[in-house]
Amino acid sequence: MARRATGEHLEGFWELPGGKVEPGETLASALERELEEELGLRAVAGAEIARTIHHYERGSIELIALATTVANKVGALLVHDAVTWVSAGEARLLQIAPADVPLINVVLQGMRA
Repeated sequence: MARRATGEHLEGFWELPGGKVEPGETLASALERELEEELGLRAVAGAEIARTIHHYERGSIELIALATTVANKVGALLVHDAVTWVSAGEARLLQIAPADVPLINVVLQGMRA
């Protein structure tokens, strides 16, 4: 989980790191690029594990979780001020960005199945 830094949209909220898919990118390559850009992580993204849609007043976004293997420690923080690995129980104690709540719930349900 990564916490949005002061001055960023949704500052103080925790979220699953990621970002937008650019034209011509696959979901996996977009996630790998975003993790490198925002956190300095070298990662290999794999299969889709969950997908949700969240509606904000300004528009809707689709969030897609991919199984991902990370090869190194966080090396940079661009839009976040903290990063941590959490258990399912710990995740429920964080102030999570509204769009991420349904996606995290779907991921956690899949882990229990």
